[in-house]
Amino acid sequence: MRAQHRLGLHGLLGLVLIGLALSGFVIARQQYLASTSGPMPVSTAPPITKNVPRAPTLALPSPVEVPQLLARMQRAATAEGLGWPRADYQVRGATEHVPASLEVRCTLRGAYPKLRRFVAALLQDTPALTLKEFSLSRPNAESEEVEARIAIVVYLASQPVMAPAQ
Repeated sequence: MRAQHRLGLHGLLGLVLIGLALSGFVIARQQYLASTSGPMPVSTAPPITKNVPRAPTLALPSPVEVPQLLARMQRAATAEGLGWPRADYQVRGATEHVPASLEVRCTLRGAYPKLRRFVAALLQDTPALTLKEFSLSRPNAESEEVEARIAIVVYLASQPVMAPAQ
């Protein structure tokens, strides 16, 4: 009587409903656990193997193609009227985790739309190319010409290792 007086009829009814919901949850959980306690199904997925080399999904340019790659980049820049005043490049050998690559760093000046078309042409021309750095600056807000500092990386195919003749 004391609880009914304190909680009121609605409060007691609420407690009863909470108790029924909790008991229903416990019963449903026990039934679920009883139905899934059988043996675990065997996976049909192939086993995971570590350090298995995968076949490349795209043909990487050969290191002997570096002069042609540089010439195509220069042609793409001059076609947009950006010039190609100077570019520094470095060919890096392959490591265990990174393929061989050609890294090209250059600074170009021109209108922003021309720079965008230049970058789009590079990306379409060479699928193994990625932009490592692309930063734009402008001397003032009224200037139409921007300066772009670009670092380009082209991943190269590793040369096959020749086995020594026996």
